[in-house]
Amino acid sequence: MACGGPIAIQIYPPMQGRACRFCLCLQNGSVFADFDVDPDGYVFAVRVSFDGYGACRAPADIARMTARDSATLLAMIEEGVIEDVAEPILREYFRRTRDVIWNDALEEHGLV
Repeated sequence: MACGGPIAIQIYPPMQGRACRFCLCLQNGSVFADFDVDPDGYVFAVRVSFDGYGACRAPADIARMTARDSATLLAMIEEGVIEDVAEPILREYFRRTRDVIWNDALEEHGLV
């Protein structure tokens, strides 16, 4: 997957047995990212699985998205429609968390 191109983003039903509020299918099924929401309404990654790498379980203290980004992304999830603004939100979040969500996998799959 080449870096720099647009991120393909689809809402994906959370898989049974995985504790998350919502799941996003990225890059046409080569990446699945599970997200949850803390009690204050901030979105954070729980687990990201990458083709060719496996699944990276995020630490409990992983950085949260900003309040604005969290609200924007949650509104899209609620509506069931991902808009173009989701891409910069995800790119920024993955850049901020690349020290704990496998940087090499993020780069290879064009997410940072």
